[in-house]
Amino acid sequence: MQPFTLEAGPLLLDQPVAADVDAIARYCQDPVFERFMTLPWPYERKDAEFFVNEYVPGGWSRGDEVTWAIREGGEFLGVVGLRETNSMIGFWLGAEHRGHGYMPLAVSAVVDWVFTSRWLESIRWEAVVGNTASLAVARRAGFRYTGVEPAIVVRRDRSRPDSWQAVLHAADDRTPKPGWPGT
Repeated sequence: MQPFTLEAGPLLLDQPVAADVDAIARYCQDPVFERFMTLPWPYERKDAEFFVNEYVPGGWSRGDEVTWAIREGGEFLGVVGLRETNSMIGFWLGAEHRGHGYMPLAVSAVVDWVFTSRWLESIRWEAVVGNTASLAVARRAGFRYTGVEPAIVVRRDRSRPDSWQAVLHAADDRTPKPGWPGT
């Protein structure tokens, strides 16, 4: 699959590039990432270089994982991606970009593309219990909460911590559903 861009309101979703490496390395050193993400820890510049130069292009070329940089006015804000093998969406923003409504826009653009292109018929989401920011994005995007299960995506220590799980099917409406933790 060839990389392509998506638009989401003021956001442009495109390929992470070499110019993003320093921002990626800086953002991924946030302690929140250690707690909730499967990224290497401690995260170093070489990890960001691998991500941009090998991981992302490899997923696109194999056609099994698509990853976009999220940008506003050319500034790198974060990442959103989707794995075909487990239909799992994942996303993150740099700390200073959280809370501005960027991620729901980016996730909606990816979901729209997935279902319009018929790449997948459903998308799964999971987050380690306690990741309320990720939960808020999934809820707002219209995912239906399905409960707590061991994580599908293995953590860096090979564990599968309890994770909130949700699903969104192509035929589902995108309004927030009841039944989410804390609602």
